[in-house]
Amino acid sequence: MAKETWRILIIEDHADLASDAQREIVEAFEQNETIDVEVQIETNFDTGFERVERGESDIVVLDVRRDTPGAAAEDESVGRAVFLDIKEARFAPVVFWTALPEKVAGEVMPPLVAVVTKEDTDKLPSAIQAAIASRAVDTIADIERQVATVLRKHMWTELGPHWGEYTDGVDPATVAQVLISRLARVLDSDREQSFTAHPSHRYVYPPASETRSPGDVLREPGRDWWVVLTPACDFEQKKCEYVLLAHAGPLGTHPKYLAWTSATAKGNMAKAEWNELRKDVLVATQGRYHYLPAFRDIPDLVIDLENVRSVAVDMLDAMEPVASLVSPFAEALLVQHSQFRGRIGVPDLNADLIKRRLVGAPTSTL
Repeated sequence: MAKETWRILIIEDHADLASDAQREIVEAFEQNETIDVEVQIETNFDTGFERVERGESDIVVLDVRRDTPGAAAEDESVGRAVFLDIKEARFAPVVFWTALPEKVAGEVMPPLVAVVTKEDTDKLPSAIQAAIASRAVDTIADIERQVATVLRKHMWTELGPHWGEYTDGVDPATVAQVLISRLARVLDSDREQSFTAHPSHRYVYPPASETRSPGDVLREPGRDWWVVLTPACDFEQKKCEYVLLAHAGPLGTHPKYLAWTSATAKGNMAKAEWNELRKDVLVATQGRYHYLPAFRDIPDLVIDLENVRSVAVDMLDAMEPVASLVSPFAEALLVQHSQFRGRIGVPDLNADLIKRRLVGAPTSTL
């Protein structure tokens, strides 16, 4: 199997210390059967950032303090400033390598941002290995390649040959909407093919828009959770004075959950109780209840489509938008609500009467 090559850039104003770190990293990966590393050194913080911005590295090992004699004035925050610039320019995991770990302790986000002290240089390879194992860099690169491919192909095969039809009577810049729609559909198709049951795939966290949408999960300060049921078109056309919300309560207080835990506590197998909880709540796409799995700040919640309220649209300003349900979960919730509220009860047929007729009917007429 071919090795993956990872480009490591060490930004350290002491060339001798940088060389020590370079040697430590290279030697640690020499026997690795799947990963090869190219480790380069940059002793100027500004130039180092420019190299990262140009995409010359996959992972950055970054000093925090500039203190070389004859250089610019000593600065104990220059490394953190470079890190903040990197965050604005592009994504690249960063390993702070510093004698001042307290200066960047608030930036730690394992495994994408780590801190290794100068006394623990031998720990640099493991921090780099953790960043590689996260596959975050690969994921970003794959998406960027896919986006570029979709846009390039659509321009050459569809928009280019039919440019006049797409721009007839409108600003040519509006083809951006065509490209965005194409891109969104292709990415959606790929996402649906790789769907898993992980809760993180159910939410956009936090919401991607300031405009509210169906499926937005809202929290009243220190109080209840609510989910938006008003269709998206009402928000887009700015014609809604009121917004319909469904209450979402803790799973732990739901009667079917309590019945299951009670039966389990008594030593029962609780199969019947679990099946009811699973069918009517956890995987329900019809009926009164819709389950929201726990993720980040969102606890396990159960939407009660019978417990809804209409509020003035400006009241949403007092609620915190925590997340949004992604497609098709948002649409599925609206369909479930529509079916639940629009159901019509009809008398049941007399099945026994039908059975007697069928049993007594000649075989040829069945």
